[in-house]
Amino acid sequence: MKIKIEAEVYPTESREKVMQAVKNLFPGIDLRVQVQGNTEVVVGEGAGIEFLENLRNMLRSRKIRAAARSILRQSKLNGKLVFYMNKQAAYVKQASFTEPFSESPLPPIRVEIESDDVDKVIEWLTE
Repeated sequence: MKIKIEAEVYPTESREKVMQAVKNLFPGIDLRVQVQGNTEVVVGEGAGIEFLENLRNMLRSRKIRAAARSILRQSKLNGKLVFYMNKQAAYVKQASFTEPFSESPLPPIRVEIESDDVDKVIEWLTE
């Protein structure tokens, strides 16, 4: 299983706060900053289900597993899961799903999980 996280840093945002938001969801993942044109993007990559353990616990503690299961099932695409987490919620240690372009003025955290069995990953995250 491969996990890739991307979070764009808007000019009005602190890079450190964006990195902290990602770390709050995925504490074990190594982060780096890439520059894409005029934009900084916080990128993290990992391999293994242990990188998803904290997100799983957050979904359980917020009691949003059924909603998460529905969102994740709709996020399947060619052996991958691609979903988005609200950056502001993540900064305050809350898991909140969002759309790629939503009501929030800040871009979301993009999460991509590649697996041989994405259905099994969904079930594990939301059991």
